[in-house]
Amino acid sequence: MPRDIPIGNGNLLVAFDKDAILREIYFPYVGQENHTKGERFRFGVWVDGIFSWIPDGWRIERNYLDESLVTQIILEKKGLRIESNDLVDFEANIYLKKITLENQTDQQQEIRLFLGQDFHIYGTEVGDTAAFMPETNSLLHYKNERYFLINVFANNKFGVDLFATGNKETGNFVGAWKDAEDGILSANPIAQGSVDSVLGIPLIVKPKSKECCFYWIAAGNNWQEVKNLNKLIIKKTPAVIFKRTFDYWKSWVNKESSDNLPKKIQWLYKRSLLICRTQINN
Repeated sequence: MPRDIPIGNGNLLVAFDKDAILREIYFPYVGQENHTKGERFRFGVWVDGIFSWIPDGWRIERNYLDESLVTQIILEKKGLRIESNDLVDFEANIYLKKITLENQTDQQQEIRLFLGQDFHIYGTEVGDTAAFMPETNSLLHYKNERYFLINVFANNKFGVDLFATGNKETGNFVGAWKDAEDGILSANPIAQGSVDSVLGIPLIVKPKSKECCFYWIAAGNNWQEVKNLNKLIIKKTPAVIFKRTFDYWKSWVNKESSDNLPKKIQWLYKRSLLICRTQINN
């Protein structure tokens, strides 16, 4: 299947489908060890008691922010606008998603975002573990020497409050993602075998106002490595990680002047350089 709007740093490559749903996570080499097997990392939205998965009924735009390896995904439905800006840190093996909610109505909205993690580590679902880690207040997926820590920053605090782990693709089990559809998660703390997880982010958005939150996946070869990456995000803050990566790629793609080219060709040239970089190992 073709993939869109890739982002990466030469060690960690993330790509999406036509509906802007995450489908590929390659680590630690570009093009090897796809830890999703192409399955969906679902994104669901609960608004005042009504739930829907992306893309059901949503208008979707996919693009990049100019001159940078940061996505600009716009989702719109019935008075709610969501902008998702995704990036992979230029240096650390961190996938970061900034989510901005805009309430376009005259009524306050109670919103819960649900993000699913459907890892198939080393390209297979056999022998995976998904667990809630109280030490970091995060979720963790791991197998052998591949670890993926998932965490959030919302409502001015770090940590996952709403979550579930579960079994999938075996017997009658479809996955923990199904648990999100009533807007409430079971908080089951661990699952082993063929597993997935889902987390929730509750937000209150006032009329004609915006709220922002961050979600990330830290990739590493052991627990200490991903724990240190999580500490890095907390210390620097997600906003600083976001800005430093945006600025890095803007500087990188403008190392050589292209002012002698027509504007449209300049844009295409720079965008091509950035996308090609995501496909090259360090």
